[in-house]
Amino acid sequence: MSYLNPQKMGKGKATKKEILLKVWKWTKILGFLFIIISMLWGCVQMYQSEYMVQEILDMTGNKVITPGVSFEIAIRSLGDLPGKDHIIIGNGVDASEYGYNVITSWGEAFSKTGSPFYGFFVYPTAFVLTGIIKGFAGTLQPGFSNSEQSKYGVSVFFGILFTVVIIKSITLAFTWKSQKNQIKMQQMQLKQAEIQAKYKDKKDQLSKSKQQQETMALYKKEGISPMSSVAGGFASMPFLFAIYAIVRSTRALKVANIGQISLVAKPWEQVTNGNWIYFTLLAVYLPLQIISMLLPTLLQYHKQRNITLTEAQRKARKKQLILQLVMMVVFIFIVASVASGVAIYWIISSTYQIFQTLGFHVYNQKHIKTGNRERERRLRQQAKQTK
Repeated sequence: MSYLNPQKMGKGKATKKEILLKVWKWTKILGFLFIIISMLWGCVQMYQSEYMVQEILDMTGNKVITPGVSFEIAIRSLGDLPGKDHIIIGNGVDASEYGYNVITSWGEAFSKTGSPFYGFFVYPTAFVLTGIIKGFAGTLQPGFSNSEQSKYGVSVFFGILFTVVIIKSITLAFTWKSQKNQIKMQQMQLKQAEIQAKYKDKKDQLSKSKQQQETMALYKKEGISPMSSVAGGFASMPFLFAIYAIVRSTRALKVANIGQISLVAKPWEQVTNGNWIYFTLLAVYLPLQIISMLLPTLLQYHKQRNITLTEAQRKARKKQLILQLVMMVVFIFIVASVASGVAIYWIISSTYQIFQTLGFHVYNQKHIKTGNRERERRLRQQAKQTK
């Protein structure tokens, strides 16, 4: 008998806005689960030995080629011509032939790889990137002259640039709230450190329960979901792995050079061979990655420069800074060992992230000032009414 329940009295059917918000909430949850499952599928399946053709050392120390199936994406509908259906590695009697499946359509991305990762992420992203390249260059079959190669390289750069913008726009739809509250999240982590310090030496179940309740109450008070920061970190990961696969397999990129840099070459491997031009990728990437990762923390430091922190808050801030520094070192090693095309993608992505962080910072500061002015206006109005 719900009519006897005072909490349900006066409540009718859900409004259209409430229904849309609930639909959007479940869309984000299901989308997040789909992204995670597809990414894990792609990482596990596509990097198994049967899908890899690579050079390794055998038990005697000799270099041998592992068998596997490589894939090449050549999008026929955009006028890209597939190269071949097999690879021959080696010369003469030592030559070995391996499978080389060409993917020319979206259907083949599913059927030939057997992977939803290629079907839902790699091929669509490759299609967009290749389409932008053709739009700028007018062709996907560049000639061998320096002018044609140079024009095609510039087109590839802008293709990667606009692909980054598109990917960032898609992921922003899922991470808008967490990005908007990035500074707020860091401030809340300092408050959370106080709760953790309060229950540091208490191991009983009641204390753990109270700590969890206070933490959840803090999230609720600040209007932040605990999953929002996690979703923000994972939302762009499948596209990052997709870019790695695209640079290795898309014919339109494998034939491209940006200046003297080949997109399929590995920066550190080229540097050790004396091609110092590839060191510029690392020299450009390093400061951009440092700024993009530390900028939210630096903005937080600037905002709290006049606030005295507790010991627990100082320790939490120190841990946060150490974690960021460790992540930067890890990313530097990764960028040095992956294809140059992926490094260029990360350089553009880091630059975009810097501007995005600054944009949200300006938005938040403006929002805070507007709220303060509105609060002052209401106080003045209340003061006039009491006189």
